[in-house]
Amino acid sequence: MLFRSRLHTDIDLRAVSLPYMERLCEQMGETINLTIREGDVVIYFEKVTPNRMMLVNQIVGSRAPLHVTAVGKLMLGLAGKDEIRAYAERTNLPAYTRNTLSSLPDLEEACLTSARQGYALDNEEAEIGVGCIGVLIHDKSGNVSAGLSVSAPIERRKDEWIAELTRAGADISRQLGYRGNEQK
Repeated sequence: MLFRSRLHTDIDLRAVSLPYMERLCEQMGETINLTIREGDVVIYFEKVTPNRMMLVNQIVGSRAPLHVTAVGKLMLGLAGKDEIRAYAERTNLPAYTRNTLSSLPDLEEACLTSARQGYALDNEEAEIGVGCIGVLIHDKSGNVSAGLSVSAPIERRKDEWIAELTRAGADISRQLGYRGNEQK
């Protein structure tokens, strides 16, 4: 029963998110990703890619550690300092590039700052040359159900995308039944 319930939720998440992802991809001209958390990783659950020669091509089904992804850092930040420390102890924060946050103080600061501002950046932390901006999607219970991100060659990533990505994440969350502060 739990599996069927999760599958139904995932299908709804994909169906609700895809039109927003397609619009963001068209506007930004970059890859838009939908990720879900499983333990200490995010799984790329869906993507929309632009029609251009140079693009970031995330593979649906691939996994990435939380500390090297924008949405992963947001998920850790919302969970708080104790969860960030526990994650660091479990994983030892392996470095994937020279920019990976592989010390607890740096990771705590980045995650908590990201949670406060409502978005996070990946500054070539998973792969040199690739930058991401991520926001979270909430379900009707207020829980984080997914992450929404844009991945681009770092020289093309634009801070102006933060507002549009944040708006899309909030719109998807509302369609999933999330009511923000009204729920508290």
